[in-house]
Amino acid sequence: MNKILLLSTLIFLSSCAHSFMRGTVAKKISPKKAIVCLGENDVKIGDFIKFEQSECSSGGTNNITMHELATLGGSPVHTGYGQAQCELIYLGRGQVIKLINSHYSIVKIDSDFEFSESTQVEIVNE
Repeated sequence: MNKILLLSTLIFLSSCAHSFMRGTVAKKISPKKAIVCLGENDVKIGDFIKFEQSECSSGGTNNITMHELATLGGSPVHTGYGQAQCELIYLGRGQVIKLINSHYSIVKIDSDFEFSESTQVEIVNE
């Protein structure tokens, strides 16, 4: 039973696509085409995909975060990370033009925006 649980956990953690039909850019083919981690089990030809980028900043507050909970001799040691603020920024969208296999597909970008490998992608429900 433990082997089945371990194997299931490893498969779940190593999968490319995320829940809620999210994935990432696996390879940038050109400024207008990308291979994304959403395959035939997730998308079909003609589906629209939005591209998003995480932007995070940290403030110089004295609020204790999980990074600052390290202690030395019983006293908190502040690491200077402060409080992180993160949000997803919409970059643009594209359309699935080819299914490669159960894990990957090719998306053609329909506007001008910069993206890179590891840019987040998600199916647009239209």
